[in-house]
Amino acid sequence: MSKISFINGQYIENYKAKISINDRSFHFADAVYEVIAVFEKKLVFWKEHLERLKSSLKHLDINYLVDSKLLKIKCEEIIERNDMEEGLIYLHISRGIQNRNHDWSNSLKPCLVISAINKGIFNLKEKPISLITNEDIRWKRAYIKSTSLLPNVILKKQAVKKGAGECVFKDNYGFITEATHSNIFLIKNKCLITPPLEKKILPGITRKKILDFAKELNIKNSIKKFKEKD
Repeated sequence: MSKISFINGQYIENYKAKISINDRSFHFADAVYEVIAVFEKKLVFWKEHLERLKSSLKHLDINYLVDSKLLKIKCEEIIERNDMEEGLIYLHISRGIQNRNHDWSNSLKPCLVISAINKGIFNLKEKPISLITNEDIRWKRAYIKSTSLLPNVILKKQAVKKGAGECVFKDNYGFITEATHSNIFLIKNKCLITPPLEKKILPGITRKKILDFAKELNIKNSIKKFKEKD
């Protein structure tokens, strides 16, 4: 993890960082987040991540005005302060701080946390993994990048216990949706296949970029339903 993070207006060493126990992200997972790759000190697909962040905030009616330029400056400062060449920026916005209550006050001030993870993430060498499948037990609005990730965590652990690298989700009809922290692609008969966003899956940034790239190369692609047996 990073040595220095940005928490509610302050760049602060992690061991000194404090977050209120009444932050709604603790009680209700009432928060959204983005994980942004960093390569050679540069934020990868920044614009696309910001658009998805704005969409998540809007869906949950979190009253945070996204200043793209200022937010980028803060993220770049975290990269510099942590001397990070490659890794991940974690950007977290909660609804705010309030005594535990399912209803929220419209005057709440959202809380912003930015942290970093220093690690190599662009090793493009193929690495086969085993998969398990399970019913998709997430809430029906999984297309929102909220911090409500307990089903993902439980099923990821189930995969690990069985010696697998990932768990693939299936809906009530047996059609694949996505995985615990991955969008799903299938190559069949020289065709690139992925479930449609209408399946209520998270609109992955890498997913979009792969499809855009396939179109540029005139690679036949399809966005459709497919089952485990396919």
